[in-house]
Amino acid sequence: TRHLLTGCVLFCFLLGVGWGMRSIQVQRFFEVVHIVALSAWFGAVGMSGVVAAVVFPAMGKMQPTLGAYPGYGGDHALLAGGLIAGKVFLIVDTVQFVAAAIALGSFVTMIVAGYSLNTLVRVLRSVVLLATMGLLSWHLFMLMDAMSKNLRSYWDFAAAGNTEQADVYKNAFMAMHETAANSLKGLMLSTLVCLVLAIWTGVRIGTGESVAGAVADSGQS
Repeated sequence: TRHLLTGCVLFCFLLGVGWGMRSIQVQRFFEVVHIVALSAWFGAVGMSGVVAAVVFPAMGKMQPTLGAYPGYGGDHALLAGGLIAGKVFLIVDTVQFVAAAIALGSFVTMIVAGYSLNTLVRVLRSVVLLATMGLLSWHLFMLMDAMSKNLRSYWDFAAAGNTEQADVYKNAFMAMHETAANSLKGLMLSTLVCLVLAIWTGVRIGTGESVAGAVADSGQS
């Protein structure tokens, strides 16, 4: 995963260098790429919350008994919801990682192509993006890694009919659930802020000027 992130950043960097004489065009192109990546990132985080809000209450109402886990004496509704949501969250985390890599790579390329951090809002944009990347790194490589191990062990022991040991890992997973929920809320808020700042300070098509700059100029006139 680290190699993929490095590769995306390097690809965007080299492409920007290759277009060096067309700096405004590079900035405009990668501004669009950056905004699309942030939108996908924001949408993926939001979708994870929607899935959790729909799947677990639905399973609770149906109270299923899973034939693949005949020896498990615990809550099959929670087990079923976790099996479905776990696959969705894996897709969400993959989309987050790819979108974040593209967002960072495209922003680096914009700077290489001449996008100047010459205003406080543009500096804030870069700081918020880096902070969001840091939060995502912690979320994926530390928090979710530990939760995934507990979740897999929970499923394995449940499939083996070892209810007591399965519930040990289930409880360990649930103990991290609130932290994960807060992490996703933080990612959703920070990606939204990144998206707003990108649109506000981005290069406008046809002018090379930012929206914030245009507003400031109109205010002076």
